[in-house]
Amino acid sequence: MHPFSKTIQKLEQMVVRMVFESYGAEKHYKEGFLKSASHLFRVMKYRKPEENESKMGLVAHTDKTYMSIIHQKDEVDGLKIKAKDGQWFGVELSPPSFVVAGEDYRDRIIDSMGIEI
Repeated sequence: MHPFSKTIQKLEQMVVRMVFESYGAEKHYKEGFLKSASHLFRVMKYRKPEENESKMGLVAHTDKTYMSIIHQKDEVDGLKIKAKDGQWFGVELSPPSFVVAGEDYRDRIIDSMGIEI
C-alpha cells in the first residue's frame, strides 16, 4: 500500500500546485498551504450490488475534504455527477483513469488565504 499512497500523494500535490498557480497564488501555496497541510489517505472498495439490492450504495453527497482522488474499476459504476439543473449522469472511465475532484474544503482554504477567484 505504501508505494501507492506515495504516488497518490504526489498526484495530490501536483494538482494542488496547479490550482494555486491557475489563480496566480503560487506564494500562498509555498508559504501557507504546504506548511499547514495535513493528509488523510483512505481507501474504500465498493462491491457490486446483488440482484435484489439497491444500485445506490451511498446517498448523494459532497466530500468535506480538499480533494478526492477516485479510481473506479471492475463492475462497480459508482461515480455520478449532479449537474446544475439537477440531472445526474455517470462517468465512463478507462481502467487506468483517476478522477480528481475539488471539494467543499478547497473553497474554505482559498477564502481563508484571501485569494480572490
